[in-house]
Amino acid sequence: MMEIYNDWVLVSSVGFMFAFLFIFEPYGWVMERLLPFKPFNCVLCLSFWCSLLLYSYLGVNPLYAIYTAFIAELSYRKLVNE
Repeated sequence: MMEIYNDWVLVSSVGFMFAFLFIFEPYGWVMERLLPFKPFNCVLCLSFWCSLLLYSYLGVNPLYAIYTAFIAELSYRKLVNE
């Protein structure tokens, strides 16, 4: 049971990390000048693919990448609209 809680804390924290990455000014500069293509300019795409690779490497269920991308997208929208 405790492993499930650890996985969900991991999923949430990675989602929040990607949301905050997109409002971080140096990443915005890099994204505009060096990486102006998908998946690097989309919160949902980048968080999904990077978390999918991370979870596969760590041995966590890779389907959690969907939840991470969803959390990242909603958090980013909330941060931008405030």
